[in-house]
Formats: sequence, C-alpha cells, structure tokens
Amino acid sequence: MIGQMKWLFTVVFALCSSVLNFAIIDKMVMPDPCYYHTHEMNIVLGLFYCSSSASGGHPEINLFNVLFTLFVGGFIGYTFFSFLEKKRD
Repeated sequence: MIGQMKWLFTVVFALCSSVLNFAIIDKMVMPDPCYYHTHEMNIVLGLFYCSSSASGGHPEINLFNVLFTLFVGGFIGYTFFSFLEKKRD
C-alpha cells in the first residue's frame, strides 16, 4: 500500500507540474511569441523552447522542457510523500 501511495504522489505531482508549466509558467515566460520573429532567444529559453519554420518562428516547448517538468514534479511529489511518512512515524 505504501509503495502504491509513493507512486501515486509522484505521478500526481508530475502531472500537476505539467499543467502548471503549460497553463501558467509558459504564458509568463513567453507573453509575446511574435517578439522572437526578429530577436534571438537567450540561452535559457533556447534550452527549454525551440523555434522552427513549422511553427511560424514562434517558440514552442521542446522535449527537454517536458521531461524536466515531469522530473521536477515527480521529485517534489516523492519528497512530499517521504516527508509525510517521516511525520507519521
């Protein structure tokens, strides 16, 4: 039962972090995607976003961004579960 709860916390937090990233953080970091028609992305944005001709030059989330978001959310969920387990004992 505890092993199942650990996985549940990890998966739920990973999914919540993805929703938070795509719904809120993405809009805060990239308020005007058309700005990048004439300007270069900095190193941090280049790591988490890609810009191709298929998207019309607008930055879009890349695979690294998705994997990083899932990892951070899962790590937070696992840590939160471990904290609750220690507090329960």
